This record gives sequence, structure tokens and C-alpha cells, in this order.
Amino acid sequence: MKKYTIVFDIGGLFIKTAVMNALGKLVPDSYMIYPSKSKESKDELLAHFVELIKQQTNRIMDKTFRIDGIGYAFPGPFDYEEGISYIRGVDKFENIYGVNLRQELTARLANESWFAGKHSPDFHIVFENDANLFALGEYAAGKARAYGRALCLTIGTGAGSAFLEEGSLVKYREDVPEHGWIYNQPFRDSIVDDYISKRGIVRLMREAGLDDGLDVKNVAEMAREGDPQAIGVFHRFGDMIGEMLLPFLEAFRPEAVVIGGQIVKSQELFLDRVRQALSGCDVALEVTDDTSLSAFAGVSLLLRQTINETKARETYGRDPGNSRIPS
Repeated sequence: MKKYTIVFDIGGLFIKTAVMNALGKLVPDSYMIYPSKSKESKDELLAHFVELIKQQTNRIMDKTFRIDGIGYAFPGPFDYEEGISYIRGVDKFENIYGVNLRQELTARLANESWFAGKHSPDFHIVFENDANLFALGEYAAGKARAYGRALCLTIGTGAGSAFLEEGSLVKYREDVPEHGWIYNQPFRDSIVDDYISKRGIVRLMREAGLDDGLDVKNVAEMAREGDPQAIGVFHRFGDMIGEMLLPFLEAFRPEAVVIGGQIVKSQELFLDRVRQALSGCDVALEVTDDTSLSAFAGVSLLLRQTINETKARETYGRDPGNSRIPS
């Protein structure tokens, strides 16, 4: 009997999802994108999450199969161990603030007849920071695999980060910021997140005197067409990324920096400037085009690790927790 995991990359606008096989490989035709419905009520959001699980389950074509688990790459703030969202004040997922999503989803799935008999006894629901899962996925099957130590950076609406050493996340050590998160670290007159992000580019657009009606995509297109102001925006953005990275490179000494996120769609506009800023450092610069695929591989790896850890705990007679669905 073949085993699968269902993985989700949750964003404020869209949810990307796929089914992974036991080897951590993407099942053909299972990569889907849905609206996130992040402004809906608690009940509507949970019903949406369950419906997406149902749709992905229906994409598994084997006659006999079991689902080992469901994993979520979820933005923060979030208690990933317990499965509780603490997102608020950013106009998304406000209505599930303080909600234990693991408990809620477990209870709802237990009442769904279509899910009965399709999950394994080891079934788990896990949550993790999207940047951490990106890093784990890059180590499992991506650009970080070739390096013993890597700093993984995702740039989109904010700056996500993770520090990897031999495939393990480094979160609480003197040479990395707490949790491995750089977003809240001091930078210039504020914090990293205000500069190394979409709004950081918007700030540079304003400073360049560009029309307030333009968005980042418009300015990227202008830069590709040779507009000097637009080109300057992305050059300065690349300079800032390099400037921001320098103290972390000095402390952690990674062999590589792996960059993902929405910003890599415009990598040709700023990446050379990042390389120039880091020219004095002995570090490789790698870029991953599809951050979600990396996160999927990371979720799949995390689920396998969680199941193995739970089995080990059960061997010693301890309660593995409440993330299971009754058989």
C-alpha cells in the first residue's frame, strides 16, 4: 500500500498545494493553486482548508493508499509546535487568531466520511515557518544540498530566513539571531523587514520619484525596458540585500546563501549587485525559482521526521500528542 503526504504553502492571497509520495517526490498533476480566502470567517476558512484536503486526496489515483500526514508552511507569527495562529493586524487570517488549527482540522477530518480509512495510523498534521521549510526542502532536494552550512533567505512581503548546518535548522546559538529569524533585526533606521521586502522596494521607488500609481511589477518591467530610474531602484535593492547579509555571514560563516521568494522573478535586475556587495566574502550565491516546491519538499521531510520521532517516543511509552485522527 502506497503512502502519501499532502502539503500546503499558505499565503495571504493564494494557497499552493501538492501531493508528495513516500520518496518526497511530487505526484504528477497534483500541484494546484487556490485562493487563500484569508479574510473569511473562522468557520469558512476551516471549511476551505478541509475542502482543499478533500480535493488533493481525490487526486491520488492508487486504488489502495494511505495518507501519512498533512503539512502546512504557514506565515507567522504562529506557534508551530502547537498549531496556533497568532496573525493579526495585517489584514489576513485575522479570524483564526488564537485558534488551534491542528485540533480544529483533526476534529473536522474525523467527521468526514471521505477521509475515513484513507489515513495511516501514524497520521499527523504539522506546521512550520515557510522559510524553515524552504530551507529544509533546499537541503533535501535543492540548492543547499551541496553545502554543509547555508543561510536561506526568502524575499516577498517580508524577509524570511533560516540557518542550516548539515541539514538541521540552527535556531538558538550565538552565531545566529533567535529562531534563525533576521526579519526583526536592526537595519539602517528600522528593521530588516522594512527594507528587504516588497515594501522596501516601494520605499526605493518613492525615493527615486517614480509615480505612486506604479507597483513593483510595473517598475521591474520598466527596468527591463531600460528605464534608468527603474534600473536604479533594483540596483539599490541589491546593494541593500548585500549590506544586510554581511553581519550574518561574518557570524555564521555559511558556504552559501540560497535566495527564494517572489523577488527571484526579478533576479536579473538585482542579483549582480548582491554579488558585488558580497565580493569580499567566501560564499556562493544560489537562487531557487520556485520557493513553493522547496517548501513542499521541506514539509514532506518534516512529516517523516515527526512520524519517526513519535514512533520513538511511543517505544518508551510516552503520549505522542493530539495530532492524530482516531482510526
